[in-house]
Amino acid sequence: MPGLVLVKSNSELDAEAAALREAEEVQSTPLLQGLAAHLYTLWEPARDAQSDLRDAMLKAMRQRKGEYEPDKLAQIRQQGGSEVYMMVTDVKCRGAESWLRDVLMDEGMIPFDVKPTPKPGLPPEEEATITKRFAEKVIQVIQQTGMAPASEEMEHLKDTAYDDRERELLEEATERAERMRMKIEDQFVEGGLVSAFDAFLTDLSTYRNAWIKGPIVRRQKVMRWKSDGQGGFIANVGVELKPTYNRCDPFRMYTEPGISSIHEGYLFEHHRLSRPELSELIGCPGYDDNAIRAVLDTMSYGGALTSWVDANEQQKSELENKPDTWNRPTEVCDALEFWGKIPGSKLREWGMTEQEIPDPAAEYDVNAWIIDRWVIKAVLNYDPLGRKPYYTTSFIKRPGSLYGAAVPEVIEDIQQMCNAAARALANNMGLASGPLVEVNIERLAGNEKVTTLRPWQIYQTLNDPLGSGQPAVHFNQPDDRSQPLMMVYQHFLKLADDQSGIPAYVYGDMQVGGAGRTSSGLSMLMGAAGKGIRQVVMYIDRDIIEQLVQAQYNWNMRYVDDPMIKGDSMVVAKGAIVLANREQQNVRRVEFAQMTANEIDQQIMGLPGRAALLREVAKGLSMPADEIIPSKDKLELKEAMMQMQAQQEATQPQSSVEFQRDEQGQVKSANVFPGGAKMGGQEGNVVSNKQTGRAA
Repeated sequence: MPGLVLVKSNSELDAEAAALREAEEVQSTPLLQGLAAHLYTLWEPARDAQSDLRDAMLKAMRQRKGEYEPDKLAQIRQQGGSEVYMMVTDVKCRGAESWLRDVLMDEGMIPFDVKPTPKPGLPPEEEATITKRFAEKVIQVIQQTGMAPASEEMEHLKDTAYDDRERELLEEATERAERMRMKIEDQFVEGGLVSAFDAFLTDLSTYRNAWIKGPIVRRQKVMRWKSDGQGGFIANVGVELKPTYNRCDPFRMYTEPGISSIHEGYLFEHHRLSRPELSELIGCPGYDDNAIRAVLDTMSYGGALTSWVDANEQQKSELENKPDTWNRPTEVCDALEFWGKIPGSKLREWGMTEQEIPDPAAEYDVNAWIIDRWVIKAVLNYDPLGRKPYYTTSFIKRPGSLYGAAVPEVIEDIQQMCNAAARALANNMGLASGPLVEVNIERLAGNEKVTTLRPWQIYQTLNDPLGSGQPAVHFNQPDDRSQPLMMVYQHFLKLADDQSGIPAYVYGDMQVGGAGRTSSGLSMLMGAAGKGIRQVVMYIDRDIIEQLVQAQYNWNMRYVDDPMIKGDSMVVAKGAIVLANREQQNVRRVEFAQMTANEIDQQIMGLPGRAALLREVAKGLSMPADEIIPSKDKLELKEAMMQMQAQQEATQPQSSVEFQRDEQGQVKSANVFPGGAKMGGQEGNVVSNKQTGRAA
């Protein structure tokens, strides 16, 4: 098949050449050259400081995957025997992940809420409204009493006008906050936060730190449907700029050495960008389109834009089950994204004006992207508080340090002891599975082979010249030490439960003794174990969820043109609340529903109250509450119909019933007369005799 030849017109070639020349001119300015040199000066200490951290993360990956460290594996093979690796760490990590997902993503979205402030302030324009209402109340009092109210009553009327307006504003703020919450939740779904947060939880249980990023405005393809005018719909695919979120690879995050918070110093994020990913940045706010095209042009001609950041990238890829990444046919380049402060004096030195940098002694927050020598983005941080769009926390915090610890590091020694016991057990079971054979080769016949042992094997032997009386073939049975070794293994496995804070019954192991043999006892044990995970959830609430929602809230307040979602609100992270209240709260709801299932309480609560209680119980049991419990409108209509029916029955006389019996007193038929009206004559005067059961 003949190859494809790209054909371009002279105008296209001239336009590309002009764009490349313009990019070269821009990149050669003192500002960008000075910025690039400064970034590489900051990059080197950040990269060097991460070497130990990267070794620890690689060790955690091997530990979770069930692979020995290279030096440890060499020692085991030198001694010989089993190379078994017990997956204790992976089981504990998966247990921690599932526990956190059950708490934080039970309903498919991170738990948060947006609420109005307890006492919203009155804006200046509300003074006129309050004054008007105050005047109306005064006029109403004058019309009713014929005289002006006293000074004390005037103050009371004024306070009432203020209180009424504040109450109305609070109701409006509550409605706006609910709209803002729904808007943020929709943005989280469309921006990929659900998948990013799911991967974040995996990192949290594995590495010293887990990272998440956003909101970052990116171009996204979206499909909209429009009517074709004939009752059908046409798919319309377009590109929109939307806030997005993504999980950051902990291996590719480099922070300034010695900091305790990411907002104290600078940080770099390493990106490996393919050609499609790099080209998608064209047209995004803040990026230099010509510089990006110049990088793409360099990649097309085999420019060295990769493998200059991390020498251990191949080890990481193999542990992630991505072998031969070096042989990837798609062109890839390494990019560094910088977030941090740069002195105003340097910016002035590189050519920025006094209007742009009014104070050379101040530090200015900068966001810049650099690929080799190309600065493809250089802007001031768009956040008004200068905060970086990164959020990080740890499974276990270390006071005064940005980096904490995770499950693999906590149970590393226990994992080694479990492995040692398992290897010894496997070796002992192999030795004790059969006899060790000792053969005196001097007494064997010349054609005998002693390399194999078979059933019903016959050995031809010679006389013992020493007359010792010992057989030529002797069998020795090695001792079976499996039971002591199993006890050692079980002991350290139990220690893993204690030190990791993830007991076995959390992820379904029903071999629980003592109190765990009953449902209430197991619930009590789960509650006690939840104290450890509750601390982790509090870290996630404070460092991740609250910060994420607040950042998206601020973004919406600044850039979304919808006045119905804007108001004086506050963000509430609810992960710890969900964990603390889930079990106890639903148990108490069920108990309350049972306690109030009587006529007196139902008369007090009414159908709407009872329905609200049942709806909350159903939600706590993950049941479709809206399908089980009728809506409030339907209940009110039903209650009104029941009242009307009761009134009609109260105004009508009671119906009478007449029974027709045979000679033995058995009922043959019954006649019902509504309103007490009976037929005349003999049949209408039939009276039941209670003693005989016969009609009189």
